[in-house]
Amino acid sequence: MILSAPRPRSATKVRVVLTAGIAVILFVTWGCSGFFINPSLSSIFVTPASSTVAVSSMVQLTATGTYSDGSQKQISGETLSWTSSDTTIATITSPGGLVTGVASGTASITASAQGITGTGTVSVSPQNVTTLSITTTQGSTTPQNTATISGVPGTLQFFAYANTSASQDVTTAVNWTSSNTTVATIGSGASGSAGLLSATTAGTTTVTATITNTTTGQLVTSNSCVVTVQ
Repeated sequence: MILSAPRPRSATKVRVVLTAGIAVILFVTWGCSGFFINPSLSSIFVTPASSTVAVSSMVQLTATGTYSDGSQKQISGETLSWTSSDTTIATITSPGGLVTGVASGTASITASAQGITGTGTVSVSPQNVTTLSITTTQGSTTPQNTATISGVPGTLQFFAYANTSASQDVTTAVNWTSSNTTVATIGSGASGSAGLLSATTAGTTTVTATITNTTTGQLVTSNSCVVTVQ
């Protein structure tokens, strides 16, 4: 009878250790993939943040998300919804993000996904604005050069008209500026205070308005109105 030599115990230990090591590697590999957490959406920004479009014309907006790991990527499709603050001024497709100008004015556009929102503004102007006049008399297209506010605090409402036409009221579509904001400030856009000059101290300031000609791309500037705050 032939007797076989006993297997060395060291070889058995090596085989057990190798088997255990492979099991640990497989478990760790599965665990990393099985418990990986996708980064969460932190914020959304709309591009372009501010745009100008003519009545009956369109402009495409996009939304980009910033995530908890610092990465960024464009958001689109059914996961993203678009809304307009005033559909009588501008409408937007959702999904899609395509804005159509309806009437002169400014609307806020909001992109929403996973409970996070981002906003942009769209100013709608008449086709081919070549002249711009500002005045404190509603319905008048005659440029006004001077105005007075008696006492502080005080306010004065300005109006803007394109192409010397009272039917082309662009008060909420233009960008209003006051040359001396320590004396008075003026609102722009869809805030509800567009063209409203608010005086805080005595002095003088010059009010102007600008709008982009959507046909030529040129900036059109209104007449200047010097306001004295007494």
